[in-house]
Amino acid sequence: MSYTPDAPYIYQGKQIIIDSDRLIFNAKNDSILLFSDKAIGFSTNGSFNFDTSDKEDSKFIVNSPNIYFGLKDGNLPTEPLILGHKMQEWMVGDDLTEGLLDLLEDILDMIGNEISYIAPPAGPTTPNATNIIPLQRRIDKLSVLRNKFKENLSNQVKTI
Repeated sequence: MSYTPDAPYIYQGKQIIIDSDRLIFNAKNDSILLFSDKAIGFSTNGSFNFDTSDKEDSKFIVNSPNIYFGLKDGNLPTEPLILGHKMQEWMVGDDLTEGLLDLLEDILDMIGNEISYIAPPAGPTTPNATNIIPLQRRIDKLSVLRNKFKENLSNQVKTI
């Protein structure tokens, strides 16, 4: 992290320490605002909870140019977040473009219709029966993947 505040027993400036078994801050008519020049740190030996009302318009907003979830060996994480709608568009496509699953399905169709034919001794070529079932299984798996992408989008967690 770029800045870690000194512990209260190390800090060499003016500070107020409130020490009690329990603290309650309650704003009856408006808000509680916390401001700091460098950092605001929270620490607990238990859980840290944010609760909003159950109303549909309640929100929990984090507004920062960089958001990190957790630390790995004391370092900030480097694994990027996947944007759900963008990933769905890339994998499944939309009304105007094909997605990766569409292209894979087209390749399987091409294999089934153009490559896997056999020619009997007399008459037109026909699909190779040994290839039809495995190809259909793969096409069915693509259909399952397509539906899972749509099902796995979160309705509660959003990002930009």
